[in-house]
Amino acid sequence: MHDILSGSLMKRLLAVLFLLALPSALHAAPDEEALERAAERRAAEVAQVLMDEKPAEAVFASSFLKEVPPVQLAALVSDLVKQSGDIRTVDDFLYQGDGAAKFDLVFEKARGAASIQLDRQEPYLVTGFRIYGVTPTDDTPQKILADFAALPGETGFAAYMLDKDGLQPILTNKAHRQMAIGSTFKLYVLSALAREISAGKRRWSDVVALEARSIPSGRMQDWPPDAPVTLQTLATMMISISDNTATDTLMRLLDREAIEREVIASGHSDPSRTLPLLTTIELFALKTGDPARIAAYAKADDAAQAALLSEWAPSLTREHVALGKLIGSSPNAIDSVEWFASAEDIARILQRLRDGGDPVVLQILGVNPSIVPHEQAYWDYVGYKGGSEPGVLNFSWLLKDKQGRWFVIAA
Repeated sequence: MHDILSGSLMKRLLAVLFLLALPSALHAAPDEEALERAAERRAAEVAQVLMDEKPAEAVFASSFLKEVPPVQLAALVSDLVKQSGDIRTVDDFLYQGDGAAKFDLVFEKARGAASIQLDRQEPYLVTGFRIYGVTPTDDTPQKILADFAALPGETGFAAYMLDKDGLQPILTNKAHRQMAIGSTFKLYVLSALAREISAGKRRWSDVVALEARSIPSGRMQDWPPDAPVTLQTLATMMISISDNTATDTLMRLLDREAIEREVIASGHSDPSRTLPLLTTIELFALKTGDPARIAAYAKADDAAQAALLSEWAPSLTREHVALGKLIGSSPNAIDSVEWFASAEDIARILQRLRDGGDPVVLQILGVNPSIVPHEQAYWDYVGYKGGSEPGVLNFSWLLKDKQGRWFVIAA
């Protein structure tokens, strides 16, 4: 089934380079023909800068270089060249007006869709530059699998098509391996909430007090105490910006057991691995607290872990999180104090969310699609949730193509 979803598209979703600088201030409109000629010249010169054949200061405005210094630009390009080979030329130049243009950077083994924005005054320096995505020109499913095998650490990857018979594998690599998934666990919270709404127990418009304060990621930890918010607002913040306070507020409202039942109902292949389901503040407080507690928790079975969480509850609060141990730290207990799932488990919960038939759920998942517009144009729908902490990365998409077919990609 490799023809269902091309290897190059899967790779594009997992390897995106994005560079952006603030546009220059508006000036009186210059000669558009002069701007177009300058844009075509600057596109070629951008490639020369990237190939270290021309100084960045001769092509890019100081406003751009303030945001992306030459050293940082060189480092980003070096990573790209390692993957795609040397830059060969510029192709498919298209002037869009007002100093904006699109073009392709042609690498040895790929093409990168790029755009520039010029200052509207001479000497027409580049004030904005983006590389939207890199499409390998000689990619195959086998090469993708080889790339995953070559990554450091442990990896799991899967691409499935969703149909009436369930998950149809397109390309998988250790898709059944249980791994830490970070904030992707919030999909189970969303699903539990959606089930209660579907059953008539709650409504998206229900208003509750914001009371379970966590720490970032997110913004709601800084909102006024007991601020009234709707369930839809909480769910949207939880998924779109991975807001931890929104998450813990929903988890307290729904209760841990209801969400754990959803984990099991979704078809999770090893629910004991992730149960009891920690709130975000419980995880942060455990990870930054007494190492003896981490060891005791890791050795305990599900029932004993639940008992320990109840016993330790007074100290598993925001006030007991040592932030210094989280910021810039090394991987910490990612094999024990975490949320766990396999790539296939994530595909199953995304399928369950889709099959619930609630358009609000799909709207929430689609607020932050986490792919650039250049790639999003290939799809009729894109939903996303990811998760990360030191040593942990997860990227998971629910996708619908122009032909109406549904897919999940989880890595």
